[in-house]
Amino acid sequence: MEHETCSECGFDGADYDDAALLARLRALGASWRAVLERAGAELRVRPAEGVWSAIEYAEHSRDIIALHAFGVEQALTRDEPAFPAVEPGLADAAAVSYGAADPHDVVVALGAAADQLAAHADDAGVGAWSRGLTLGDARVDVRRLLEHALHDSTHHVGDVDRGLAQLRDEPGD
Repeated sequence: MEHETCSECGFDGADYDDAALLARLRALGASWRAVLERAGAELRVRPAEGVWSAIEYAEHSRDIIALHAFGVEQALTRDEPAFPAVEPGLADAAAVSYGAADPHDVVVALGAAADQLAAHADDAGVGAWSRGLTLGDARVDVRRLLEHALHDSTHHVGDVDRGLAQLRDEPGD
């Protein structure tokens, strides 16, 4: 199986056994709560042109996790469902409405979506994680959807931390 990897943030889905993957997904709400608390007064400040604020990244992560929870549920309850490819620019179009949300509400919704995502996979059992769905031309299985949801969210936690360091003139990585 090919795991989700990212050379930019160092994510490697192979680093997570099945139980650790579910545990990390379930911990995302708490992780984002801590990130948004660290943001403080810079919660809604974009550190640079084209870079989202902490709350915008959190809202994006909430939506991506909810989308993956839907995908996993569909893959586990339907016979290889197919969906159109995600349109380029969709995330940026959705981000137009980001930025004004209450951080508590965002974290609660993000945590609930992450719990739901993990519960779908956990309830089905690891044996069902080879089930999948097709997005556009690509088939993805449940395990890969779980890895991608975790990667996307943790990658953006790093984006927020870098953005806050930039706003605060702190030394980078």
